[in-house]
Amino acid sequence: MPNHRIRGATEADLSFIQKTVARLRLDDEDLCAEQFIVVEEGERAVAFGRIKSYRRTFELGCVAVVEDRRNQGLGELVVRELVRRFPQRRVYVTTDIPDYFQRLGFVRTKALPRELSEKIGRVEGKLRAGVVGMVYRRPG
Repeated sequence: MPNHRIRGATEADLSFIQKTVARLRLDDEDLCAEQFIVVEEGERAVAFGRIKSYRRTFELGCVAVVEDRRNQGLGELVVRELVRRFPQRRVYVTTDIPDYFQRLGFVRTKALPRELSEKIGRVEGKLRAGVVGMVYRRPG
């Protein structure tokens, strides 16, 4: 696997992030560079993800890998790094691909912070179908 560098996103990355989010139909609410990390391969951004802040909680989201670099562990690399950086002990995600996150240690939960339950209500059936809430409990 080529060498990868993980870094905080910059304003220069935002166009790539916005286009990818739109193409993959990911959560496009309140996109700002400060919430994202980017994985670079050489000078090329090949994956990203974010920690989205709400008024009372945070969510791991917008995990994406460019099509020609999928199935090489980059999505897991992004998720693991976001979990490491997460500002609270419980790491929440809302997703329509729960099997993927389950392989990474997340479990389904109905006990979500209110803001995330409301988000599921906004996107379910409109942007995505089968959206569930999941949580990962960091040790410590």
